[in-house]
Amino acid sequence: MPDLAQFQQAFADAILAEGQPDYRFRSHAFSVYRNTSARGAVEALRASFPTVDALLGPDMFTEVALDFRRGTPPAGPVLSEYGAGFPAYLARQPWTSELPYLADVAKLDWLWLECFLAADADALPVAQGHQARIMLHPSARFTWLTTPALTIWQAHRDGFDELDPDWREEGALFTRPGPQVQVRPLDRACHYLLLLAAGSAALDQCVSAVAEAHPQSDVPELVQQCLAAGAIIIR
Repeated sequence: MPDLAQFQQAFADAILAEGQPDYRFRSHAFSVYRNTSARGAVEALRASFPTVDALLGPDMFTEVALDFRRGTPPAGPVLSEYGAGFPAYLARQPWTSELPYLADVAKLDWLWLECFLAADADALPVAQGHQARIMLHPSARFTWLTTPALTIWQAHRDGFDELDPDWREEGALFTRPGPQVQVRPLDRACHYLLLLAAGSAALDQCVSAVAEAHPQSDVPELVQQCLAAGAIIIR
């Protein structure tokens, strides 16, 4: 008689397998459970990646989500945490060469969700002087993209289906200064500033580094804009 671990592994394999399951699991109850499990994973991905769903259409998205689930089933019961690997999965699929921005759009969907679910920071006064350090706000998310995915993402979020953007790199910043997530484009100077903030840099060193790398930028003003947007904290 197989031990519990072997049975659990066989059960998990049967849940994910195509076609007729192992004879031990050929029951109506198991069939319902397998269908429910698959549907839950697909709908969790659809909720987390609404822009990808809009771009692909519901039928194709379902097929793609099922294929992703076969290789990467949910690791736990909290389905809002499921899908972190979906953008990378899309980037590996040969068919996405016809939609070269799709993986980046998926990344933006996921960053929006992370920002929405992230913790708030304690309300503390802004530090002054040489001891001040610049840090990324816990809810802030940012990225640099090699495609115009932010333009495409925003257009589909706003309900525009037809779009022909200029092909260029774009940066994106997600913040949550209030109850709603806000998204804004980034330039290279702001992206560099946020990279330094993510490493908890000394404020004066951070300002000097950004000014040296991007001499045309008004770095103090950039810091103030990031503070106002809820992207950084200075302590």
